Amino acid sequence: MFFLYAYNAVSDTSIIVISILVFLLILFGVTAWLLFAYFPKKTLSMAKELADTVRTTLGLTPQVTINQKIIYKRTNEILQLAMIEQDFDVEYETSDKRLGSEKRIHLHGMYRAKIGFDLQKSFNIDVHRGGLLKRGQVILQLPRAEILSVEQIDVQKTTSSGLINWVTSKDIESAMQELAALAQDKASKLDMLADAEKRIENRLIEVLLPRLVNYQLTHQVKFLEMPPEVPNLEREAAGERIGELTAE
Repeated sequence: MFFLYAYNAVSDTSIIVISILVFLLILFGVTAWLLFAYFPKKTLSMAKELADTVRTTLGLTPQVTINQKIIYKRTNEILQLAMIEQDFDVEYETSDKRLGSEKRIHLHGMYRAKIGFDLQKSFNIDVHRGGLLKRGQVILQLPRAEILSVEQIDVQKTTSSGLINWVTSKDIESAMQELAALAQDKASKLDMLADAEKRIENRLIEVLLPRLVNYQLTHQVKFLEMPPEVPNLEREAAGERIGELTAE
């Protein structure tokens, strides 16, 4: 009887140990499947959905990385994205007097500044994959807003020549260059950069937030500090395309 009782006790212990081992093995297998199959596949699907949403909204595909591994490369459908257009006027006047004969040139120009983002510099979506007890995070990275272009809309010219001191085409050309320089300077002082950044941040969060919530991801928008280039008049004439997005 003693040996039978001991045998039964050992058997019960073995069953418990085996049950625990089987449970741990199943738990390990499920955890491994979640970490190495389910979560990566889900994150990849989410990254594709984010990229498609941005392409539909802005007309281009950003660079998408998952844990610093590039999944999608940035495309160049649109090189620049204009968020705000601001019209302004500039005046320039010059005169020259010789031997009592005076000539005058007065110019009144209307210009349009486009404020937005040079997406050649940067436009990335960084996805940091979460875990069993850690929420993932999506970081949207864009360059700082800048003046993309300053375009001449219209220029009204008023000239008067003296008896022996005539306004020449060279005088007009020189005055137009001075007017353009004044327009560039005035455009650089427009206080619209912060507004452009807020608009694109709101637009991106508006279209992406429902998806981020579905995947239980936190989000952050970062504007990278990059030295802006000096915009050129009629920049589009050089062949660059500027996409325009009207933010409500």
